[in-house]
Amino acid sequence: MRVKIEEIKLSFSIKNYLAVLKKIFDGLMRGTKSYISILTLSILLCVAVATVAPAQKDSTGTSNVNFSIYPVFGYQPETNFTFGVISFFVYDNATNELDEFYRPSTISPYVLYTLNNQSLIAIDFDSYFKRGFYLDIKPRYYNFPDFFFGIGNDNKVEDEEIYTNEFVRLDGRLMKFINKWWSAGLRFDYQNNNLYDFEEDGVLINGDIFGVEGGLNSGFGPSTQIDTRDNILYPSKGVYAQAELTFYSDIFGGDFNYTLFLIDLRKYISIKNTKNILAFQAAANFTSGNQIPFYNLQKVGGDKRLRGIENSRLYLDKQSVWVQAEYRRKLFWRFGATAFAGFGDVAPGLSKFNFDELKYVVGLGGRFQAMKEEKLNIRLDAGVGRGGQYAFYLSVKEAF
Repeated sequence: MRVKIEEIKLSFSIKNYLAVLKKIFDGLMRGTKSYISILTLSILLCVAVATVAPAQKDSTGTSNVNFSIYPVFGYQPETNFTFGVISFFVYDNATNELDEFYRPSTISPYVLYTLNNQSLIAIDFDSYFKRGFYLDIKPRYYNFPDFFFGIGNDNKVEDEEIYTNEFVRLDGRLMKFINKWWSAGLRFDYQNNNLYDFEEDGVLINGDIFGVEGGLNSGFGPSTQIDTRDNILYPSKGVYAQAELTFYSDIFGGDFNYTLFLIDLRKYISIKNTKNILAFQAAANFTSGNQIPFYNLQKVGGDKRLRGIENSRLYLDKQSVWVQAEYRRKLFWRFGATAFAGFGDVAPGLSKFNFDELKYVVGLGGRFQAMKEEKLNIRLDAGVGRGGQYAFYLSVKEAF
């Protein structure tokens, strides 16, 4: 992977920053046609850059933003070769530094295109405000050939079906700190899917698979988390625990009715010093209801879960559980390395998990710190899994 690096110090006012967030909501909610989605998110990427001014942190409350932009080139089995641009803003609000809830905010816009004719335009926001409020929001637009192998935990790679999945999504959380470590708030998820280009002799259009018509998933629910990590981008100690319920319903304007429960537990330990870190995660996604579109069923593969399953869509079902551990080591300059392992599975019900069929992975990864001042990594991971599966992942931030 070749990466050309340019680092620039920039800043912008909190007023302009909030204006960008408002444009995201307004633009996405006005329409879901693909050309509107592309245009809206493309403009937002430009706005995020255009609103910056020369960096200068002073008594007036002007805020610093560290900015980096990276051309990227990568490969994943699900996408073929990937090209694009990823940029990072780390927002340091001078007026908030004395707040006991203060954390740096991050903005990561990116545009990617793959040789599988897949397009992705997205922005990841982790935004911290005064009085303990913060907003985690991820507006994105996808248009790409997607994969279906069947429902269950014994699917085969050779059973692959390809169809086109075009959707716009806005999901995230609006949270409030209750004390230094504990926060609670609202989880929201808005996703409108348009599915087409099915295989004529495929299971999707000839079988009894729910959700092939596409439609709107609209959900809200409570979320709570405990976070004692010393750094949210690259923790070396502390714990993170999250639990949330999301109710998808036609009451919120959606086309589907079901409930999603998430639990995510993480622990970080430094060995002698912060150059050597052990990270652990145990997590589960449980769903209930009979109106879950197949593309929103739970999985255990992907770049943040069991890295080594050949396709993140290979195993799908109503329930999923996974456990993983990672050893992280700083090497020299901005480079680092990792070794990871994990196991997990999917099942149609909580009593249906079979430990004899657990999926497991092991792998190695490389890290490059995107900024001198911030522990924000670009990562390249290679994993192998049960039955000789393998996968490569190029992504931003740690897997967990």
